[in-house]
Amino acid sequence: MALKKQIKETKAAEVKAAAETKEEVKTAVKAAEDKVSEKVEEVKETAKKEAQPKEVKATVEKKAQEVKKAAGEVKKTVEETAEKATKEVKKTAEKVTKEVKKAAPKTTAKKSAAKKEIKTEVVLQYGEKEVNTKDMIASVKKDWTKQKHKISEIKSIELYVKPEDYAVYYVINGEHTGKVWL
Repeated sequence: MALKKQIKETKAAEVKAAAETKEEVKTAVKAAEDKVSEKVEEVKETAKKEAQPKEVKATVEKKAQEVKKAAGEVKKTVEETAEKATKEVKKTAEKVTKEVKKAAPKTTAKKSAAKKEIKTEVVLQYGEKEVNTKDMIASVKKDWTKQKHKISEIKSIELYVKPEDYAVYYVINGEHTGKVWL
């Protein structure tokens, strides 16, 4: 039980660490994109201030291309770093899980010396008549249901066989008595 709980906690920690790493990467990418946008705006403003609109426009476009290229490289680097971190977290989690499983005390199922029930069958022979106990019990149950009771209400049955009367007397649940014919 404790092992399962520890494994669940370990996995939860792994998922949490991966989520945090992912959020850090998203934050870093967002920051890089913001910086790129700021640089592009700065270059555009600088270009507006300078003379010669055609030359400025070409310069601005060049600078914008360079900034975008640099931003793309930064984004790739951040993504690669995030992937590496995620893989490392997963590997560490797998190692921890294996160690926990190894460290867990191995429990062996103790086979209790359960007493096997001996299969028994009682057959009553009296004169030319022969009756099996299973048949007697079935007759008692049938009589019980005729009295508008349910079989599920039976908790115990006591049988008293009286061959000279050709009858089986019974007591159900220590209270109800009756008689069935052999």
